[in-house]
Amino acid sequence: MMAAAVQKGERRRYWLSLAALAIVLPLAIVVNSWESAVAWRERNVRTALVAERGAAQSYAGAQWQLTGLTRLAEGSADAILIVVEFEAAVDDPELVRKGACEVVLTDDKERRWLPAFIPARAVRQARPAAADKPRCGALLNAEKGNTIKMAESFTIPASATGLKVFLTVAAARPAYLIFK
Repeated sequence: MMAAAVQKGERRRYWLSLAALAIVLPLAIVVNSWESAVAWRERNVRTALVAERGAAQSYAGAQWQLTGLTRLAEGSADAILIVVEFEAAVDDPELVRKGACEVVLTDDKERRWLPAFIPARAVRQARPAAADKPRCGALLNAEKGNTIKMAESFTIPASATGLKVFLTVAAARPAYLIFK
């Protein structure tokens, strides 16, 4: 009689342990992966705010405006230089300072280009004012009411058409800004 009671108690503990494992294991996975899921969502840009060239758009604590998208005549037969000039009139300096700013140039074929690290000599000769403007990272010293003028230069294929400028600020993700 004692052996049957022990077997019944062991079976009960076995099934309870199995049921607990079915609950605890998925819960542990969710708890341990929550921060990774949040970080993934923040990195993946999802909400587009579209601004036409010359129009101001509120984004990430500032009023952003594309002031110039210039194709320079200098360049090789296969590649051209593009100078993108934009400005941010700061409304909320705390929000503007919270994250890095990134600029990407795309064309109608969905090809993407990152800015050149240093403006080319041709940019310095053709648009010296743009070459001397700070890059997108100039937002770290933003003060309320200031207008920060920035510029980025890109080397792209000569065949690229339908250019758009994508701008993201880490603190404002998943939203991003598109200048057409």
